[in-house]
Amino acid sequence: MQQRPRSPHTPIRWLHQLANLMAQVSRAERLRSGDDSLQARRLRQRMALAQRVLDPLPAPLRPSHWSETALWSGLRWGGLGLLLALWLKR
Repeated sequence: MQQRPRSPHTPIRWLHQLANLMAQVSRAERLRSGDDSLQARRLRQRMALAQRVLDPLPAPLRPSHWSETALWSGLRWGGLGLLLALWLKR
């Protein structure tokens, strides 16, 4: 059996991990409050762990200046992000 040659591009693993996290969040949103199945308990445990990891952002990830906070809030919530993206694309 012949092996395929390796791709020169390395996969973007963190995007796959983020997609898995978002899929778990989606499943957790659809859980019923009275569901005590093993899968539901494990999913709740994963969500609790993710919340503990991400809730208080680590110091290096926290914005240090008000301008950083304003920039990212604007990019996240408004048409400013779209305008900036179009401008940066030019």
